[in-house]
Amino acid sequence: MRVRNRLMVLFCIFFGLALCTTSFAADSKVGYINLQRLIKESKMGKAAQKDIKTLREKKQALVNKKQEEIKKKNAFLTKNVKKLPASEIQKKQEDLQQSIKVFKRLVADAKEDITREDRQLVAIILRKANDVLKKVAKKYKYTIILKDPKAIGYLDPKFDITDLVLRELNKKK
Repeated sequence: MRVRNRLMVLFCIFFGLALCTTSFAADSKVGYINLQRLIKESKMGKAAQKDIKTLREKKQALVNKKQEEIKKKNAFLTKNVKKLPASEIQKKQEDLQQSIKVFKRLVADAKEDITREDRQLVAIILRKANDVLKKVAKKYKYTIILKDPKAIGYLDPKFDITDLVLRELNKKK
């Protein structure tokens, strides 16, 4: 008798859970956004890409200037190696090595600056996009919006709401 009552209770619990999940699934609305597209296609993203490009060009100009300086020093040393005294050659070689060391540091710092600036701009865009995403979710009654559809494996493209979020984000100043 007790076993029968327990089975009946378990059956009721499982039946109740099945009804709950079915009703939840009927009311839920799922969407996802493509963050890469959001960054590349939004007004803020395009402005950020322009800023990064400008920064990259400035850093490249500095690198090119330093590289040209090294080439001139090397050419001078190569051309005048037989004309200069040994002490002068050694001094010029040390100067060249120091310039190369500064050049390598300059290149590394430039890459680091560009990467840091890129991360900061992307973070700002994503923070603003997150606010817009919440508004879109409430306005269009989405239960779940995924930011990384690649983590799922496959999602039907009809659930992609990137265009909707882009429109809303581009309205924002």
